[in-house]
Amino acid sequence: MNNPINILKQSFISELQNGANKKPSSLPFIRHHLSTSSKVQPNETFQTMVIGGSFYQKALMKKVGNNFSLIEHNAGPQPPFLTEQDLMSFLEKHIDTNVKVVALNFAYPLTPVMRNDVLDGVLQDGSKENTFTGLIGKTVGERIEQYMKDKHGQTLTVSSANDTICLLLSGLVTRSWDQLAAGIVGTGLNFAIFLDQHTAVNLESANFDKFEQSYAGNIINKQSAAPGKSLYEKEISGAYLYKHFNILAQKEGLDVEPIRSTKDLDALAKSKDANVASLARSILAVSADMVAAQIAGILEYCGRDLTFIMQGSLYWKGYQFKEIVEKRVVGLVPRYQARYEKVLHSDLFGAAKLVA
Repeated sequence: MNNPINILKQSFISELQNGANKKPSSLPFIRHHLSTSSKVQPNETFQTMVIGGSFYQKALMKKVGNNFSLIEHNAGPQPPFLTEQDLMSFLEKHIDTNVKVVALNFAYPLTPVMRNDVLDGVLQDGSKENTFTGLIGKTVGERIEQYMKDKHGQTLTVSSANDTICLLLSGLVTRSWDQLAAGIVGTGLNFAIFLDQHTAVNLESANFDKFEQSYAGNIINKQSAAPGKSLYEKEISGAYLYKHFNILAQKEGLDVEPIRSTKDLDALAKSKDANVASLARSILAVSADMVAAQIAGILEYCGRDLTFIMQGSLYWKGYQFKEIVEKRVVGLVPRYQARYEKVLHSDLFGAAKLVA
C-alpha cells in the first residue's frame, strides 16, 4: 500500500527510530525519567496545579492505595506572568499551606531533569503574554521550593512536567504504561508515548517535517511568526486550518467571507453551499488523514495495541474528524488496534501521577 498517507506513516516511523537512537531527526523525542517511587505517603493530602492556559486549575488530592481521590477542585482566570516574581506571587496565594508535595502541569517548553528522584523541568521559553523574565533557564520546581522555603518557611517537594506528558500519565489511573499513548489534536498538535515503565517521551510531533507542504501550508508558514518551525502542525491544527480555507477559497474564487477560526470552518462543513462545504470538509479530512498517519506510525513503532488518551476540540468535535482518523488508522495498520479515550480532569490527574 503506497498511497501518500502510508508513505507519510513510514516517514514518521523512520523519524521515530532516528529520534530513539539519538540520530538526526525532526522529532525531538524528549525522554522524561519518572520517579521510581511515590513521593506521597498513604492517606497524605497533596496538591496539583495546572498553569498554561487562559485559566489555571488547582486541586487537593489524597493518596489512597496505589491511586488517589479528588478532594477539592478550583479554577480561575490565569494572570500574565511577565516575570519569575509574578509566578511566585501567584503560587504563594494558591499553594495550600498544609501540603508537603505539589505536582505542577506547566504547559510551557521544559527540558526535563531529575532531581532527587523527582521529575522537574528547566524552562526554555515563554510566550508573548508570559515571558517569565528571570525564570528562563532555571529549574521550575526547584525555584518554587526555594521561594516557598525562604518566604514562608514551607518545605515542599515540587515536580513539574509539560501538558503532553501529564496527559499521557493521566491514563495510568486506569491502565498500565504499556497500553498507553497520548495525543493533543486541537489548537496545537503533539503526541507522547512510553518507552518503559519509568520513561515517557514527549515527541513534539508538530515538528515532523519529512513531507511535502501543501500550497496553503507553504503560504501560512512563510507568513507565520516562526517560519520553518512546526511545519506539520501548520497543516493540521486548529490554529491554522481556517487559514487554509481562506487561502484556498480565494484561489478557487468562492464567494465567501474570510473566516476567523477553525470553529467557523467546522460550521462551513455543514453549509448549504455545496462548493463551500466541499472545501471545508476536504481541509478537515486532509488534517484527519495526517493525524492518522502519526497515530498509525506510533502503533507500528511500539508494536502493540494502544489506548490513546486524547485531548483537543478538533479531534473530539471536528466535523467527521474522529471517524476519519479511526477508519484511516485501521487501514494503515490493521495488525494493531487503537482505542481513543478521554480522561476526566486529565490535566490534574496526570500531574498527580508525577508524585503519587
